[in-house]
Amino acid sequence: MADDTTQKAAFAFFREHLQSQKTFTIDEFVDVTGWDKPGTLNTYLRKHYKGLIENADGSLLKVPSTGVPKGNQLRITDAFWKFSTWRRFKAHVTQVRRVVTNYQSNESKVLIYDFLMPLTNEEYLKMALDSLFFKDRVSARLRTIGSAILKQGFPGKSGESGDAYFESILDFIKDHLVGYSVYHVDGRYRSDKLLTQDQAATLQKKGERYLFDETTAVTRFIFPYQNDDELKAIRYLFQVLFIRSIIQLVNGEEQIWMVESGTAGSKLHRWERLSEDSGDDEDEEEDEHGD
Repeated sequence: MADDTTQKAAFAFFREHLQSQKTFTIDEFVDVTGWDKPGTLNTYLRKHYKGLIENADGSLLKVPSTGVPKGNQLRITDAFWKFSTWRRFKAHVTQVRRVVTNYQSNESKVLIYDFLMPLTNEEYLKMALDSLFFKDRVSARLRTIGSAILKQGFPGKSGESGDAYFESILDFIKDHLVGYSVYHVDGRYRSDKLLTQDQAATLQKKGERYLFDETTAVTRFIFPYQNDDELKAIRYLFQVLFIRSIIQLVNGEEQIWMVESGTAGSKLHRWERLSEDSGDDEDEEEDEHGD
């Protein structure tokens, strides 16, 4: 395998000068990279680095077929942003152009959660869920719940201090709760009990609808796992972090549906709104009247 030392030095040099916009000469570039093969450097300047380096005045850098330009003040162009990670830069400058990328197959068990809710909730749902991808927000939520409750589903290590315990949860979340996807499905639903066509027509004459269309936003979470302990921890943390936020956010819907599927089987979780006739409004009204 070819030594990447020179190209890594070139990459670091290019990235630094792109960010600083400082000019440089070919001699300075050679001093930093240690490039000891002028012929090879000339080839890279003419082919692989073409478009990435320009003269300081913005004109095109012309590289003769023999030798390298000396004394010119040069600058890295914005085109380098396309190769601002080592992986992309290496793929660009390597002499080997892969037709097929090699992959290693890895298998694991999987847990999938799908939340189904009206499209009107999508924007607010994303705002709430995105907040749980920041360490400080998740840490604050966990400490609000408290270690005594959390240890019912995430035991931690024996003798672990409070801070170490919370840090171990954050490490677990970092490796497992990394993202979600959202897709839309169109559906048609019945708005009343099962009616005959004549009864449905009567409803329509009154200006009411028996069948209606609704676009549903499906929010999907996919969790790979290896064993039952890992599965239990994922389920528990998902419950106390994500499900709690989702239910609070879409509060007011008649029902909230979540489909659980994966290696361990499938089930439907459904939350139905309880009757709002709790008497609280009457108590507030009595207080207002001073009774």
